[in-house]
Amino acid sequence: MQAAVAISYFHRKIGPIVYYTFPEEILVDEEKARLAEFMDQINDEGFFTNKFGKLASMNFYFEISSEWARGNKEMLMISFVIDRTPNHLIDALLKDATSKFAEKLKNEANLFKAFYTPEDAQVSEKDFSEIKSFSSNIRFWLKELYWMGMEKLRERTEEEKWASVMSKPEIFNVIKKISKGPIAKEDLEIWFDIHFPTYDLEKILQELEEEKFIFINSIGQDTYVLLVKEVFIMRVPPDCIIDLEEDSPEIADLIELYINVVTDFFEDYVPNSDDSLALFKIFDDPKLYNVITKLRDGPLPKDKILALYSENSSIDLLANLELLGKMDIIQDFSYAGEQLFLLKSDVILTASFPEYLKHLLPKETKGYIAQAYSYRRTDSEDEGEDSDSE
Repeated sequence: MQAAVAISYFHRKIGPIVYYTFPEEILVDEEKARLAEFMDQINDEGFFTNKFGKLASMNFYFEISSEWARGNKEMLMISFVIDRTPNHLIDALLKDATSKFAEKLKNEANLFKAFYTPEDAQVSEKDFSEIKSFSSNIRFWLKELYWMGMEKLRERTEEEKWASVMSKPEIFNVIKKISKGPIAKEDLEIWFDIHFPTYDLEKILQELEEEKFIFINSIGQDTYVLLVKEVFIMRVPPDCIIDLEEDSPEIADLIELYINVVTDFFEDYVPNSDDSLALFKIFDDPKLYNVITKLRDGPLPKDKILALYSENSSIDLLANLELLGKMDIIQDFSYAGEQLFLLKSDVILTASFPEYLKHLLPKETKGYIAQAYSYRRTDSEDEGEDSDSE
């Protein structure tokens, strides 16, 4: 989905114009002009939507106090533009986000100066620093609004939904317990109460049923829990290494360095249960997941990554980068005078029938079970599972 945020204002001589958009390359000049025209169609503060071409905009019109404008008011409009027709849920989410953004701007004293330039008659030399500062702040806040909105709009991938379930230690261990075959619910309850006395097994089983991980069946007086979908998470070398080798011979020395970093890691890496659970937790965190997806195309300069976020968000991003570094997901290094981040080990999820069910499938059916990235437990994982399950 293509999306952008924009802030427009009523210019004293030109009329409504777009002040700033992010990402800057999404909207062309004609689309910006159409967007700004909507300000002429609204008189009262509030939220409204418009459709133009293939785009839809969700807008919030408001005013801020101004010492320099006629009537002592600057007329502003914050817009979220997407390339699809919004549903009621999207409308509600973005109405809340844009109205809060408007309140933030209203409460900033002298913010009106951001919409003036040194050439305007009202501006004196002592105002220059404030104009620059407020203009910079608005750009940062708009980036922050964009990323917050994108997180609300983005549909979680199937992998992320799996990770949301598997990232919970109590569920992770229940799955391990039932992965070798059907288990009597009564036996599972006894085991669960010993290992996770503060959790509710019924709620966990209900969630796993809803997500189609398990099937619960009663035979006579006995009830059994069967695992029907097993999700694995694993580290794999980043695909971008191959693409860089083929498409970017001019940075052969960087590619060689990248290959060595990845090779050294995977030569020593041994999968284990603790690492799997930690990887599920990373995949379930949208901010960490977003960093991984950005680096899947190849190394990126630190400045370029930070430029995508507001000042406040950048602080959180630095903490996320540090965490991913400690987890050996990414690595930073200096190259040609720049600090770069690269994806040391990509993370993928796969789902399949449990091993005990695969043996029961007709031979012609087995061929349809994806074998790419097939996961094999290590001895260390099996030993850890046995000790957890006792």
